[in-house]
Amino acid sequence: MAPAGQNRRLAMKWRSVLCTALFLCGTVLLSACGGGEMPAPAEPPASSEVSAPSQPEEVPAPSESASSSEPELPPEPEPPKPWDGMVIPEGCKAEWKIEQGKLVLVSYEFTNGANVLLPTGKPYSIGMSCFENNAKLRAVTIPADVTEIQFGAFKSTGLWQIIVPATVKELGDAVFADCNQLVQAEIVGMPETGKQTFARCKALQSVQLGEGVIRIEEGAFEHSGLKKITLPGTLSNVEKYAFDYCNLKTIVYNGDWEAKKSTLTIGEQNEALLTATQS
Repeated sequence: MAPAGQNRRLAMKWRSVLCTALFLCGTVLLSACGGGEMPAPAEPPASSEVSAPSQPEEVPAPSESASSSEPELPPEPEPPKPWDGMVIPEGCKAEWKIEQGKLVLVSYEFTNGANVLLPTGKPYSIGMSCFENNAKLRAVTIPADVTEIQFGAFKSTGLWQIIVPATVKELGDAVFADCNQLVQAEIVGMPETGKQTFARCKALQSVQLGEGVIRIEEGAFEHSGLKKITLPGTLSNVEKYAFDYCNLKTIVYNGDWEAKKSTLTIGEQNEALLTATQS
């Protein structure tokens, strides 16, 4: 028989082993049932990227076929032009502009140069150099609608004769200069002629200045073939060189020309006027 003390120590040893085994079994059971601590959340992989927010879907534009189905609006009418209503003779073509508020004929195409008819309907000016160098122009009728003829409008044309009506109140310089076929001219009633109006018109024979003409401007008939001129009682001034180097021989005047001549203001280089005789 083993001593009693030895048996007691052996029993205590087995009890300790049993308690340890029970404790280990309980720990395993608790872990299996989730009773332990929660594992830390896994970190995302380092290479993962955050996706951008999605863009809103684009609404497709309406197709051309859809837009073309809408009715088209008629174009707006053009505003009226200042030259609307002008009567242009058949076969002619006019180009216009507005200059300082006035209607101006810039260019003019015609078919019959022997008798050119100008537009009518509204007051207007014949523009600068409008017909210059047009050798086809032989004769032109200036209507009452024309109030002004600008610089060189008929310069170096083929005109044979010309009548400037009383409705023309302004005559620019050199309007009929260098018209080498011009034979006769009449200016009805404007205050003054303009400078070099008929300068170098080699074939010029006679000119009639109507009542109302006050001044013959500088060089008006210089170097021309002028032989006879009719002068009005309203004339008061003849500027220098007006009759320089011209062939003036005859003055037509309704009254005593010698008495009238003494009242005129006559500039230099007008010997032809001073020596011409009254018919």
